[in-house]
Amino acid sequence: MELIIPLLVILFLAGSISFLRPSKKMKFLAELRLSALKLGFKIDSSNAIKGMFKNNQSDLVSYQLRNTTFIKKGQFVREGGAMNLYDPASLKFDQNFPNIEEKINQLPQSVLEIIFFESNIAILWDEKLGIEELKKIHHSINKI
Repeated sequence: MELIIPLLVILFLAGSISFLRPSKKMKFLAELRLSALKLGFKIDSSNAIKGMFKNNQSDLVSYQLRNTTFIKKGQFVREGGAMNLYDPASLKFDQNFPNIEEKINQLPQSVLEIIFFESNIAILWDEKLGIEELKKIHHSINKI
């Protein structure tokens, strides 16, 4: 009996300490988000931006990047294998729309939605795909 109580206390403390260590998933996300910040992305977990996306899967994350393109307003949604214009419809009548659509469709398949604002671009993607996929997205957005 004298050994059981100290043994239980030690096991309890060891179990509590193990919960303090980050999991592999948390380490992966921390490294990914640090790399994203270095690329110029801002990770947005607010519901204000998430509410603007048509796709409402809870496991997807919105990343934002400064808008250096000539597109100041627009939302494209992946349907099937292509990115289709969702809003505003007036963008379809722009003389550069075929060029815009071609460049948007060159984005990696992991980008499910992209919204262009005056000052930034918000993308919705599955961050489980890692830093290499994010670098491809960054490179593709810079081509637009």
